[in-house]
Amino acid sequence: MQYLTWAYIILIYAFLPLYMRYGYFELGEYKSLAYLWISGAAAIIMLIAATVRGDVKRAITKDRADIRRYAVLGFLFTNLLTWLFSIDKKVAFLGLSGWRTGFLTILLMVFFLLYFSKYVKPQGLLLAAMLVTALLEFVLGILGRFEVHPIEIFGQDTSFLATIGNINWYAGYLSIFVPIGIGFTVMQKKYSRGFFLGVAYTFPGLMALLTQGSDSAALILAGTYGALLLFGLKDRESFRRFLMQFAILGITMELTGILTRLLDEWYALNDSLMTVICNRHVGLIIIAAALLFYRLSRLFEEISMPWKEKTYEIAAVTVLLAAVIAGAVFFVKSFDYSFGNNRGLIWSMSLDIFKSMSPWQKLVGVGQDCFYDFAYTDPVMADSLLNIFEGGQLTNAHCEVLTILVERGLLGVISYLFLFGVALRHFWQNKRERSILLFALPVIAYFCNGLVSFSQVMSTPYFFMMLGMGMSLSNS
Repeated sequence: MQYLTWAYIILIYAFLPLYMRYGYFELGEYKSLAYLWISGAAAIIMLIAATVRGDVKRAITKDRADIRRYAVLGFLFTNLLTWLFSIDKKVAFLGLSGWRTGFLTILLMVFFLLYFSKYVKPQGLLLAAMLVTALLEFVLGILGRFEVHPIEIFGQDTSFLATIGNINWYAGYLSIFVPIGIGFTVMQKKYSRGFFLGVAYTFPGLMALLTQGSDSAALILAGTYGALLLFGLKDRESFRRFLMQFAILGITMELTGILTRLLDEWYALNDSLMTVICNRHVGLIIIAAALLFYRLSRLFEEISMPWKEKTYEIAAVTVLLAAVIAGAVFFVKSFDYSFGNNRGLIWSMSLDIFKSMSPWQKLVGVGQDCFYDFAYTDPVMADSLLNIFEGGQLTNAHCEVLTILVERGLLGVISYLFLFGVALRHFWQNKRERSILLFALPVIAYFCNGLVSFSQVMSTPYFFMMLGMGMSLSNS
């Protein structure tokens, strides 16, 4: 199994992000098909090998079932129900061209969630193999934003980054691989070789996130550092590790601001949210706050003040909830059809599509990747969509939960949120496990990004693998 694991990780983590058949032309389709072929073949071989070893029989008859297994099985069952009652079983199974997030893809992602939970322990060379291509993608993304293209790619323009695809695909990719670097760095002994390697990986990752152009970067950062704060309150040393990572974020923001101002002639996204934040010296405020709390921590330690974990956790949750409420109020007050690059309009129309569904369809959905098929079967809705998007095709709601609501119904949303909630519960119960942040941060960041984005092959499969590895960890 070890060689199979190595082969799959190299293909999915190192090869797939780089794979391009005709440059950016139909890149989503070719990457998705490559994922299906690689993962399908690997799953069959791995399943045969696990059966021969007796692992499958032991998993069925001897492994103790708990809420994590029920969450995975419930997610799988609701997806099966959706496919059985889908409006187009072929599309629902294989997925829509260019996306390929159908039932087959979900089956494979769940399989590798289970496989990674049992056989994969990312450390040493294995972890390096998972991250080396991501580091290259960070650098290519940064260079591309300043019109430096070391690799000439067919169809190149400002809408595409590195070898991942359009900005939203790239942001989704970063929502997984930047938080992994932050989690890895927090795990390391301060100022050790591993720590500096983590910083060397995280710094370009953060800069790529700040310069890529999608405002969803704010959600990714909020989810990552909000979770890092809560997980860092278990003791004084963990809190200081959080402060160090927070300071690194501030330093990266300041350097990014300087870079975008110096190279203003080549950088075309000065009006993006993250660039504006960087240019307003928010990074300096973050650095000052990190230094202030670090000195306070040292002072309290010197006067032998005990660490009050529960009190600090309640205070942090209160502050984060206040921030969420403030964000929600801002969202409600500023919401219109143009909100979020016309996401306001897309969300409103997606809700109209859901309202037009039959009661049974509202429960189980219209089928995986069948958002487009269902929306355009109604002549009135189709005409409206074609007029609004000037002939373009709306294939999802640009909000993962809302897309699931239409495609997989209320049961699909409940099973997805339940799986995510069970993962959060497990992460929190095992917050003293040294490696937990390596998985908790990308899972949370991906979910936050998904609030304004969509499932795709350059992020969602990695999300499920992180879920599997994270939910298998336990300090008990």
